[in-house]
Amino acid sequence: MLLTVFGASIGITCLISTLFGFAGSAIIGTFWSWFCISLLIQVILFALINSYFIQKDDSQQQNYEVQTLEKLSKFTVKLNCSYCEQPNLSPIQLNSRNTFKCESCNQVNGIMMQFMATTLTTPVESVKIPVENSSSIEFQVSA
Repeated sequence: MLLTVFGASIGITCLISTLFGFAGSAIIGTFWSWFCISLLIQVILFALINSYFIQKDDSQQQNYEVQTLEKLSKFTVKLNCSYCEQPNLSPIQLNSRNTFKCESCNQVNGIMMQFMATTLTTPVESVKIPVENSSSIEFQVSA
């Protein structure tokens, strides 16, 4: 597919250069000088246009990433006021200090977040407990 597109592009560029070569040689000069000039102009224009579209796409991608990060950094949680215990909805941003003003008592509350790591456990299929008479009791845990 890529070779087909590349071949078609080369073919169209050569066809346009050939047309300009014949038109230019009919007016003044030689076919090859007009052909080379039109080929050079097409390559330069293609490079400029391609560069413009690449920069435009990069700019749009960066704007999209910034907007996505801004949306992902904001959360809304329901918290009780530390003064009157009334529930309030408060936006939380992970990259700034968070506070909210209670809707009922108008007191400003601070918001503290705490993260901690925990161990992961796996469910036990059965547990054997040894008994004094050299036998064991088995408990089955259903999932």
